[in-house]
Amino acid sequence: MLSILITETIFASLLIIDTKGYASGRLSSVTLERTFNNAYVGEVLLGYDSITFISFGNQPSNLVSNPWQFCFEKDRYKAIEKFIGGNVVLEFKTPKKNALLSCSATNELVAIYSVDENQAIEQAHFVGSIHTNDPEISSGVEFGRIVNIIENKDLFRNYFMTIQIGNGGSKFRHFVMDDPDLFDFAVKCLKMAVRVKIHYSERFAMKNLFGLSSMSFVSEIEVVD
Repeated sequence: MLSILITETIFASLLIIDTKGYASGRLSSVTLERTFNNAYVGEVLLGYDSITFISFGNQPSNLVSNPWQFCFEKDRYKAIEKFIGGNVVLEFKTPKKNALLSCSATNELVAIYSVDENQAIEQAHFVGSIHTNDPEISSGVEFGRIVNIIENKDLFRNYFMTIQIGNGGSKFRHFVMDDPDLFDFAVKCLKMAVRVKIHYSERFAMKNLFGLSSMSFVSEIEVVD
């Protein structure tokens, strides 16, 4: 039994090796690491007025943390430094390019820009699908802001999402999506930092390679701002 658990844990970690995603929060710092390539590491405090990371709901271990870290090359420092103290959206990816392999942060920055809170959202409610056949344990609705979304592209596509519960603070909840259209809508909500209602179904993870006993699948997202 122990051998099976270890094998599944290692296999699960190998599954999350080719990702892209988005994070939203306040850019709090950038630091030059004295590595082989002198890479910079940036830190974002996810969401609004967050300090620590108290999380609820299941996800693969070490997938999201707060502060959330990313790395970038030295020649991008001046462009990124001007965002410090502001609310930003970051696009990121793994694996990193060879020039950043010595950087301690896992995620490589692709793009950074300010949160667009003034843009009018064209669609305020999106009802998606849940494709898993795992039995339902419970269902519910959670309120907050979407602060992190990850698309895992290896072997099969799945999506991990984190929301900051309520209007701010340090409580976060993790979810799973398996609908690409729902993922696209969640990205739009993250970029504008709107508050949303997340409708979800808690499912017993019968064939779960991530070692989780259950996973909260999102069925629909409703903007409430």
